[in-house]
Amino acid sequence: MLGILALLLLGPSTWATPQLRLATLEYPPYSSEHLPAGGSIVELTRRAFALQGYDAQIDFLPWARVRADLRNGNYQGALALWPKEVKEERLIASRPLFYSELGLFVRRDHGLQFRDLRQLAGHKLGLVRGYGYPQHILEAGLVLEEAVDDISNLRKLQAGRFDLVLLERVVGEHLIAHTPQLRGQLVWQGAVLERIPLLVGFTPPQAGQPNWIAIFEQGLRQLHANGEYMQILRAHNR
Repeated sequence: MLGILALLLLGPSTWATPQLRLATLEYPPYSSEHLPAGGSIVELTRRAFALQGYDAQIDFLPWARVRADLRNGNYQGALALWPKEVKEERLIASRPLFYSELGLFVRRDHGLQFRDLRQLAGHKLGLVRGYGYPQHILEAGLVLEEAVDDISNLRKLQAGRFDLVLLERVVGEHLIAHTPQLRGQLVWQGAVLERIPLLVGFTPPQAGQPNWIAIFEQGLRQLHANGEYMQILRAHNR
């Protein structure tokens, strides 16, 4: 009885479920405010935590803001990240949720064949500012042109301002299919330059807070065991 009275005197915050805040960006079909359940990785992340009794708040922000807010301690983690980004932000990586194919998009009327990326030295390549691209691509001798997001790069490619855009195949094809002025104008070049694991990254555990990465991994194991993992992937046409 005395224990119950003590909890009542301390107030509701004493036994409230710890708040988990994660950040992400517009990154369809993996994460997007405009997709059912927020996209495949967003839904997997929410469900993994829900199975462990936690409600994950996931905010959609510009990519530069995601990185700044992580550094300022406003979030306990972010998704969906590449390994280089996890390392740069000093996060703890989850197991890979997907492997994404990174390569080039070109204008349909601009055929492009190469055996070594360095053969394209001098071509203008569209990138997104702040993405953790593989170093060997950045150092291949192309002229690097930055934009704020992938759709801006694709529009500049279509307008002839870039020769190439570096982008994940699934992301690029999704954006082109859902942008009428790009549909039929831009295509995947064909060569896979890198297979990149997509991860959820968490800040190191804080005193008095749950170990979010351990909780997430347990939730993912349950999703695999009960079949939900594949159900979610099929629902998002993966």
